[in-house]
Parts: sequence; C-alpha cells; structure tokens
Amino acid sequence: MRGGLGLFVVLCWAVLSGVDGASKGSKPNIIILIGDDLSPREFPSYDTGVWSSDDEEATSSKKYRARTPMLDKMAKKGVFFDRYWSTPICASSRAMMMTGRYASITKWWHNFDYGSWVDENGEIGDIVPLWITSPLGIGQLATAAGYGTLWGGRAGMKDVDNLEKFGFDQGVFVPAPQEVPPSPLSDFQIVGGGENKNGSKRLINLDTGKSAAGARAHRSFTWLPHILLFNAPGADEELVYYPNTAKTKETYNKGTFGPDVDMAVTKRFMRKCKEDGKPFFLYATSRLGHKAFDFLNEKVDTWPPTPKIRWDSKKNKYIKAKPVVKGRPGSYKTSGINNGGIRRHVEYLDYTLWQLVEKCKKLGVLDNTVIIFATDNGTKGYGKAVEIMQRGPHVPLFVYAPGLKMTKQGRSHEFASSVDLLPTLADLMGVSHLLDGYKLHGQSLYPYLFGDAKKHTRDYNYSYQTRPMGHFQLIRGSKVMRDSAERWYDVREENREMDNYPNIWKWERVPQELRDERDRLQRILKKFDLHDTEHDYVPS
Repeated sequence: MRGGLGLFVVLCWAVLSGVDGASKGSKPNIIILIGDDLSPREFPSYDTGVWSSDDEEATSSKKYRARTPMLDKMAKKGVFFDRYWSTPICASSRAMMMTGRYASITKWWHNFDYGSWVDENGEIGDIVPLWITSPLGIGQLATAAGYGTLWGGRAGMKDVDNLEKFGFDQGVFVPAPQEVPPSPLSDFQIVGGGENKNGSKRLINLDTGKSAAGARAHRSFTWLPHILLFNAPGADEELVYYPNTAKTKETYNKGTFGPDVDMAVTKRFMRKCKEDGKPFFLYATSRLGHKAFDFLNEKVDTWPPTPKIRWDSKKNKYIKAKPVVKGRPGSYKTSGINNGGIRRHVEYLDYTLWQLVEKCKKLGVLDNTVIIFATDNGTKGYGKAVEIMQRGPHVPLFVYAPGLKMTKQGRSHEFASSVDLLPTLADLMGVSHLLDGYKLHGQSLYPYLFGDAKKHTRDYNYSYQTRPMGHFQLIRGSKVMRDSAERWYDVREENREMDNYPNIWKWERVPQELRDERDRLQRILKKFDLHDTEHDYVPS
C-alpha cells in the first residue's frame, strides 16, 4: 500500500499530465446526495407497506407517507438496490463511503470509537484523520481525475481545520459543536448553562434565554442556520461563516433555510465548472432526515419543519412557498412553512434532487451526469444504532443516469455496500488505474450498472458497530444473516418489509447449505475482526 506522501505525488502528477486518457468534456458529471438517518422503508419506491410516524412508531397510515416523484422516476429509469448496506451509525458509514474501506483500515469504528495515531511531531491524537489512514478518498480521486469538487452539507469529519486534505475545492457545511465555534450571527443554538439543583447539566436555548429541558448541545441546520463556507469565492480566509457578502447578509434571517443555502452555493459551483470546461463532482451530505431541536416551535428531538413544497404533476415540477417567520422568541408566527415530521424531510430531499436535475438541464449537462442517492444509516427509533437484524446498516441506494447507457433498470436484489462507491466512481471518472496497489474493500458497481455483467461481484454484506458491551460485526449472505447481537437468521426468502426474518436457534435442524454459508461468513468475519488487536493506526 502506498504511503501518504508518495500517493500525493502520484495524484499531483496525474492531474498535471492528464493520465486519465479521456478527451476533454467526456467525463460524466457526478452528483452524490446522502440523506441522514433514513431507512429504505421511508421511501415509497421500496413498497415496504410500513414506514415511520413522527413519534418513531411503525405505521401504514398514509398521513405519514412521503411523496417522492423524483426518486420514483430515478427508481424506474435507473436502478435502486434493496440489499445495500452501510453501518448502523453515521461516522463509520461516512468513512466507508469516502474511502472504500472498512474500519479495519480507516480505524473509524463508531461515533465514539476511533483509532489513535502519532502525528509528525510525535504528538498522540485520539482520532486518526481519514486522510492519514486512507489518502486516496473520493475527493482526492475526483481531483486527480480533473473534476471541480464541492463537499456540501454535513462534514462530520472531526477535522474541519484540514478540509483541504480531503481533496475538495470548496465546501458548504453545518459545523458540529465539537468541530468549530458557532456562527456569531445565529442564536439558534443550545448551550451549556451550568448545573441544575440535582447536579445535572443545564442547557439553555440562546434564542429565548430559557432552559431547554431534554435537549442536547445543538446548532440549527434548518432555520437561521449555522453555515461554514470553505474556499468561498471572494473570501479572504479559507473558512468563513455564511452570510459572507452584502447580498447574503441582507437576506439572512429566521426564514433562511439551511438546505436552501447549500443549494444556492451548489448551483453556483455547478455553473462555474461548466464555464471553466470542467466536469463537476458534488458530494452533498445533507442533514435532512436527522432529528434536532425545533427552534421555531421549541420542540425537542424532532424532525424540524421545512418550507412548504408541492408537486405539480401537470407541469412536472415542484413549487415552493416563500417561508416567512415573524414574532418574537418563544412566540413565532410562520407562513410558507409546514409542521415538520420525517416525511417532510424525505420530501425535501426529493425536492433537492429535482433542483439538481433542473440545474443540470439548464446547463445542458444532464445527459452526461450520474446521480446517486443514498443515506448513512437506518431511521432513528427503528434502525439507527440498532442491533436487531439488518435495521441499522440497511439503507437505500438509487443510481440514475438519464443520458448514459445503463444496462440495468428498476429494482435490484444484488448485494452492494457503501465501500463500493469509491471504486465505482474511479471507473466512472476514468481513473481506476490509480487504485492499482491501493487496498480496497469496495467492488465497483460499474460493470453491473453500465456493462454486460449480469451480477455484481459482491456476494455478501458486512458491517460493524460498537456498543457498551463491546465491538460487534454483522454479515449477510444469500441464505443466512448475523446481526450485532450475534443472532442468526434465515434470509432465503425476502419479505416485503425486508425485516422480521426467522431466527435460527438450532443449526442441526436447518439444511446443510445454511450451515455451509454460516461457516463461510464466519471466516470472513474473522478476517475483519481487528478491533481489539489492531484498534489504532500504525504506519506501514
């Protein structure tokens, strides 16, 4: 495996010499949109018959059913996978997406479980950066391929002071409290305010100045959002807070919706790439889908409201209302804003995809654009951090390329993993040779999606999570599956909900073929079971 410095030299040479071999303008634009904390059952295309209500309960009530005309179209004209896995929690799943590697290499085992490392000054760090363990991530790969690159939404990398080392030209982020200070322009945040009489930590809503009982430290990513810009055009510093221009400062108010700011920055980026004659790579890691504090209505742990949108089926377009917030803290009156809920977040993600498609049409590049939609882990209350069956790592994946020849369409039962994204991108970008000698766990979906391969080369799903009693691995084959509670299930027959599989309690009573697959999967688990023995990063 190449070292970080050697690989950096190779990548620079690749950009300067054009080793990809593709003619100018032939590379497809690539858009990846990642939703937050959403299982496949939240998306109508999967037709599970059950989804989540606003109080995290399973329901079949149409009241809570999202409408997603854009994703429905992507599912029909493109491909959507019903056996796509990541991990049950965000940090480890995002590491898999960005590196094509499992935690046995990245050392990102869980949200609160990272490998340590020793930096160039001999200092010990308790969270090893991904650009150290995996110097060829999706940002570096796209840069080497000659793409303009933008990382938008949620960074979640614990290392925003070194964003340039991830390989992206620009970024528009919601900074987490543990990463950088809050925006000085927004008081929509929850902060520590001493202790209560019983010794518990007191949390204050800065907007109202009152106690926010039951809340946790949080900054708004929806209304009056905290947004950090990386390499913003015209900015004097590498990292600046939005709003950063006279025009944006004039319009920034409590009716400013964070994802709309992300989209405005993204559209400018796409236009600039077209003007410069460069293909664009957009990695948009949205916060939509994640529960948070609703500052407009003072609600704890909810899916905050979004601007009202509706789909005009006759004109085949979304229509969005103008959001307006009036009143005073603790007593806001709004118009053009809904009541929130999980389906509103799903629908706004669909609206986001529609906006991206429309921008591609306007730029005349849709016929040479690949759009990928996925999420990081299962829905809160159903799948997020859950040990039961595949609820934690099982997530949706849609691939849509309206002007390119996709050889597959509709629903796919092939195994796929978030580590497969990086090698797939390498094939799409024409730089797969840069991965020669670079250890990956991912397998490219390109031959299956765009070639003659009848099946994807992956024949199992693998995942992992850390829980209070230890680190656990999950794995699924075509016949049996093991969850992170180390229970085994018979998965030979898929059910509509993609859940509630029959347990295997007595192996002597099941067919030999199931025992044989169990043994094969256990050998695979042993290969990746390095949490206790190789937890930290040691340079090779």
